[in-house]
Amino acid sequence: MRNATAQWLLMGTAVAAILVVGAVEASPSLTRDLRVCATQTENLADKRIAACTAALKSGRLKGEPLGVAYGLRGLAYLDRSDVAHAIGDLNNAIQFAPNFAPAYQNRGNAWYARGNYGQAMTDYDKAINLDPNEASAYTSRATLRRDLGNTQGALEDYEKAISLGANRSGPYSGRGEMYLRQQDYARAIADFDHAIEIDKDPGDYMLRAKAREGANDIDGALRDYQEAARLKPKSLDAWTAQAALWRKKGNVDRAIEAYDRALDADENQALIYRLRAEAYVAKGDRKRAYADVGRALKGNPTLNGLRVRGNLRLEDGDFNGAIADADAMLRLEAGNRDALTLRGVSYARKKDYAKALPDLEQVLTADSKDSAAFIERGQIYLAKNDPDRAMADLSRAIDLGAVGAATFRARAALYKSKGDAAHAIDDLGEAIKRSAQTSDYFDRGFLRNAAGDKNGALADLNEALKRDPANIAGLTARAALRQEAGDMQGAIGDYDALLAKQPKNMQVVRARAAALMEIKSYAKAAEDYDRLIAAEPGNAQAYYQRGLAREQEHQRDKALADYKQAVARDANFADARAAVARLTPPPPPPPQMRKPEPRVAAKTKAEPKQHEAKAEPKVEPKIESKGEAKVEAKSEPKLEAKPDVKADEPKAKVEAPKAKSEAPQRAAAVPPAPVAPPKQVRATEPAPPPNARERTMTAQERAYQRKLKREFEAEERRERQIKRKLVERRAAERRASTYYAPPEIRYYRAGTEPSRKATFSDVWR
Repeated sequence: MRNATAQWLLMGTAVAAILVVGAVEASPSLTRDLRVCATQTENLADKRIAACTAALKSGRLKGEPLGVAYGLRGLAYLDRSDVAHAIGDLNNAIQFAPNFAPAYQNRGNAWYARGNYGQAMTDYDKAINLDPNEASAYTSRATLRRDLGNTQGALEDYEKAISLGANRSGPYSGRGEMYLRQQDYARAIADFDHAIEIDKDPGDYMLRAKAREGANDIDGALRDYQEAARLKPKSLDAWTAQAALWRKKGNVDRAIEAYDRALDADENQALIYRLRAEAYVAKGDRKRAYADVGRALKGNPTLNGLRVRGNLRLEDGDFNGAIADADAMLRLEAGNRDALTLRGVSYARKKDYAKALPDLEQVLTADSKDSAAFIERGQIYLAKNDPDRAMADLSRAIDLGAVGAATFRARAALYKSKGDAAHAIDDLGEAIKRSAQTSDYFDRGFLRNAAGDKNGALADLNEALKRDPANIAGLTARAALRQEAGDMQGAIGDYDALLAKQPKNMQVVRARAAALMEIKSYAKAAEDYDRLIAAEPGNAQAYYQRGLAREQEHQRDKALADYKQAVARDANFADARAAVARLTPPPPPPPQMRKPEPRVAAKTKAEPKQHEAKAEPKVEPKIESKGEAKVEAKSEPKLEAKPDVKADEPKAKVEAPKAKSEAPQRAAAVPPAPVAPPKQVRATEPAPPPNARERTMTAQERAYQRKLKREFEAEERRERQIKRKLVERRAAERRASTYYAPPEIRYYRAGTEPSRKATFSDVWR
């Protein structure tokens, strides 16, 4: 009883006992009774009452001593929680000793215990008026003011009691509790420290533990709860508080140990069994949880016990059992919101939405801030394909707070279905903060990728694939992101992992081939295109890409064959047609249009072509007498060099004119000359002039050359246009991530130098 009321003053009671004993001529037995009557020990309340009763029946106490004796017995009745007898004795004490301040204070404590706060306040005021320097009366009144909500008045009374210098823990403890209610944890802890220094009371340790818990000093709070349990081993509050903190720290085993100690103190506590059952549920030991909740409910079914068992049954899929527990709760308390929620959720799991919705709506009608009911009703609307109502309920639950990751996850799915990627990404972020799942990272990564946040998407996919490295969709998306970011090696690694699991996935083969082309691994790229062509023989694009890879490997014939295969499968494939034209050499000119060799009289096979070319320009179309003289003059020294030739100059001059008319005949068959070797005569003979046919052939040849030049220039223009279109197409395909063409390749029709640009002259030669 004393814990619920203000404490007596040991000093004042001792003085009262001395006053009683000194006022009468006491026998030894009376003196002994009076001294026992005046003690303050609570557990001796019965002995104190007996001693005070004996003193009162002695008939030797009169006036104020009689009033003090009634007051002492009234205090003993208070310690025994007998409020009615306490008030009766204290009324007598005030009647016989109207100026005895402790009688008013203790009667005020009795009224306080009964709940009559008005009369308690009157008695406290009277006690303070009679003895304004007594700290305990201020402490009692401060406690009453605190409970009446007069925070300022309570603080003033506590401070007054402290200022009076009484070395008692009560005022510090009381003021610390006021600071604790105001969440001023630093001041509360300081006051509890003072109280504990004066009197190591388990209650003060409990209060300081609560203050430290509020200040998030969990370890300090645990130490205080443990000390309180050590000082008072039977304190169920100290053990259950420890268990709650161990669960908060995630140490379920230590929490169960604390509940075990609590049950050692009182094994009949259904509350402890129920709390330990909840700990077993958190640990996953459902068998022991059922056993404990069964003990808690045995012979004394309670709302909380039924709630725990009902939730266990709901989680285990025993919906009918959960509904039965909810009905039992409603029999104990009609309209109980936990019971209605449990029953509504159970019906919802059974897909009996017609029965589930009325229960949940009844809960929300009674309490519009029940977030759990909003969540469950939102899930029902979601199952019924009513996204607007589901969104409203889930949003309302989130606004009310105290929701888990599942609620944010469900709303993110709704936002995604509505195309609101930004809000879906935000909700998935909240779900990850509360309880991250691998699917949350995948979903957010896909959404970020679609929204253009490539870095964020790559970070999410990396985290998700750490948790689930075999996820096909995740590997596919990350490979594409890496390839787009230029990390070809990383992309190829992901494609390798995908093909190890899906070797027939031609889409992945195609993507890996494109990445291999990017890093100039043309041989491996060609191998991938081999696989693609084997699986899709009608794929013109695959042939074209393999042709590009082979061309880079300098396999021009195989590349040309692939280009032709691509054109054969898609006649409108402009890039493939251009590649065929690029690698196909131009046809030689027709035989009849080739340039004829100049006719030179009587040439032998042994004569060098270079000499023949030099002699050509000297052939004149018209031979005159001067020319004849020059030819003759050049040939004379050679003729003279022969010793057996006769010098018959006139004859030579006479025969010279015959050379002009007989030139065609000598070109066909030249008889040996009498004065010079045949070779020497043929070398100096002029070629006959070109006839009309030769002149006509030369003009046609020049026309043909001009035609070829025009065609060549037109082809070059077409190639430049095709090349520009190819670059544009490759850029578009790179952006669309379909395939990535190899780097630009330069091709040459003629010439031997790799860096030389082809010209018309090169092609003609």
